[in-house]
Amino acid sequence: MTQRAAAKLRAVLGVVVSLSWACEETTPPSAPNARSQAVRAAPGAVATPAATATPKPVGQKKPRAPLCRGQMEKAPRELPTQTIASSDAEEGSSAATFVPQPGRYTWLNLWAAWCLPCKEEIPRLLGWQKKLRDAGVPFDVEFLSMDDDSRQLQSFLKSQPADGLRSTYWLKEGAPRTDWLTSLGLDPDPELPGHLLIDTTGQVRCFVQGAVEDEDFPSLHSLLKP
Repeated sequence: MTQRAAAKLRAVLGVVVSLSWACEETTPPSAPNARSQAVRAAPGAVATPAATATPKPVGQKKPRAPLCRGQMEKAPRELPTQTIASSDAEEGSSAATFVPQPGRYTWLNLWAAWCLPCKEEIPRLLGWQKKLRDAGVPFDVEFLSMDDDSRQLQSFLKSQPADGLRSTYWLKEGAPRTDWLTSLGLDPDPELPGHLLIDTTGQVRCFVQGAVEDEDFPSLHSLLKP
């Protein structure tokens, strides 16, 4: 092949390569699926935007179960009469026996000075006592401490205002506490707070585990109606 023929061949090959590059550069990139569907839609049609997830509405607070549900119909339990103790902000500790007043309902709160929910609900319970008495219901709130540290208990009682909790019955750690609780069918090491509803004859009608709330008051009031 002569040099002239070779030069012509190289020129022809260069033109072919240039045309190939031009075709590749002008080829449009593929569109996303949603866009491709819009492009292929009939003339005048409006593309539908992609669906978005609808947030779920926040659910309402679940209503609390009525106090003592299913327990009032059962046979009552006898309240232990063994000697325990009491602790007073001014007089300190002494021997005592918890005996509810005849003819009156008694709400006995199991609590401890180290238990934050217990301390938070004390004003609520005292407020319930006032509201029920004002409504003509013979109702007393009593407190039974499960404290192990007498100094912590005494310090808390002394810190209370005049209309707060200044004295309490006290189940000391050991046999007295175990015997008192197990005689009622309760755990000798119960979770606090706990509550016992005692009827006008001095018998235990129900046990409530955990802290009570303001919305529990109507439920309690309904239990005390004649």
